[in-house]
Amino acid sequence: MPQSFTSFQVDRDPLGAFRLRIGIAETVEIPDDDGFLQPNTTDTGTQFTINGVDFTSSAYPNYAQTGNAVEIYTGTVNGQPITFAYLTAANDGVDDAVNRIVVLEGSLAQGQQIRNINLSSGNTNIEYTNIPSIICFTPGTFIATARGSVLVENLQVDDLVITADNGLQAIRWVGKKRMTGARLMAYPKLRPVRIRKDAFGPGVPYRDMHVSPQHRMLIDADRALIDHGEREVLAPAKGLLNDYSVTVDYKIKQTEYIHILFDKHEIIFANGAKTESFHPGHMSMSAIDDAPREELFEIFPELQTNTNSYGPSARKILQVGEAAALEEEGFSLFN
Repeated sequence: MPQSFTSFQVDRDPLGAFRLRIGIAETVEIPDDDGFLQPNTTDTGTQFTINGVDFTSSAYPNYAQTGNAVEIYTGTVNGQPITFAYLTAANDGVDDAVNRIVVLEGSLAQGQQIRNINLSSGNTNIEYTNIPSIICFTPGTFIATARGSVLVENLQVDDLVITADNGLQAIRWVGKKRMTGARLMAYPKLRPVRIRKDAFGPGVPYRDMHVSPQHRMLIDADRALIDHGEREVLAPAKGLLNDYSVTVDYKIKQTEYIHILFDKHEIIFANGAKTESFHPGHMSMSAIDDAPREELFEIFPELQTNTNSYGPSARKILQVGEAAALEEEGFSLFN
């Protein structure tokens, strides 16, 4: 199965727009072989497929710069910040003449509007693995609960988990996604990140652990306060890579990614390290298989039309580059 993400149809070109109305969400499958979402000025091959149709016009070139990179915008949805890329254009004379965007930071749902739209001054293409997708744990990770440390794969709905902010909280939903050897071979950037024992300080974590590349760890750092206005921030594992204590594990043949959801976003303890629970608004819902996604919608029906309804993050979220900058400067993760 190809790697995939979610795009949204919009009612107009975002350049110069006062607002964008959000239409239907679509699953985008990626047969592209170079790992990057690029405009057709630099990549003339098929980059992705929507509803069985191959697209070659994506993504829309940023002609305000060199024309060789993707148009990336910032805006707000109900007052919350969002970053998105212009994916397909209705007026380019090719493909299916529909305006589409893909969310890079934040969350969207059909019927919402993006306002305060500004074109980014950057000149870059988008790595597919930087599009929000899988955020979760792997088997073998111990989660602190009311009955002691429990392997994440053994957790069930209604189990009480120790949180950093709100005491014991009951699990509302558990989701699992199998990552076969073939899938990891085809998409090596989905391989889990190995965080070694004591990577962030003595006993943090207290044993090696694996998480998905986009799974976020809580960082407590003076530099985070200076750079981001908050001392405690959530940083994706792939932004903390350092070639010795936080590394991509290329030896794992297959694995399973496990999501744990509470009534709201929580900071929990995994192998003694503070980390995040699952937040449905911070990832492409297409990264969840159909059956567990339908189960999630039964528990939280409002998520089907508005992922923002789940609520805010437990801490400020850093992007991969921001986390990498902190890692280079050094930080602690003492709990």
